[in-house]
Amino acid sequence: MQIKTYKGKRIDKEHFFFILNKGNNSGKPLETACPNCFVCFCKNEEEKQTLYWLFYGLWQGRFFQPFITGSVIPYIRINDVKQVIKTALEKVQLNPEQFTKNISVMQTLEERNNAIKEQIQLIKQAKKSLMYQVLK
Repeated sequence: MQIKTYKGKRIDKEHFFFILNKGNNSGKPLETACPNCFVCFCKNEEEKQTLYWLFYGLWQGRFFQPFITGSVIPYIRINDVKQVIKTALEKVQLNPEQFTKNISVMQTLEERNNAIKEQIQLIKQAKKSLMYQVLK
């Protein structure tokens, strides 16, 4: 695994994801690049998925929060991200079966969360549609 600052250039490597480095959501893993992010290069797809969900869990658990600095624009330093992930990987290696199980549960919860968000959007559209019918 290699973590570098993303400079907006095309990436030739195959297995990678992005990590937000500015704002209160610093540390959040992303599938697509944004102007303020790091890029994490992985050896293979399995490592990418493992690291992506590890970052996701760390972000959800607010493990990056103590390392976010900056008074006007909050940000996290690349060395702090590397230290947090190094510590997390050491702990994960102590109980890999539990980690794999937890990743599976997190993926299921994320899928359900996305489905609920989609349903909420449909409900909002239905409400608008009902009002447009009345007020035509």
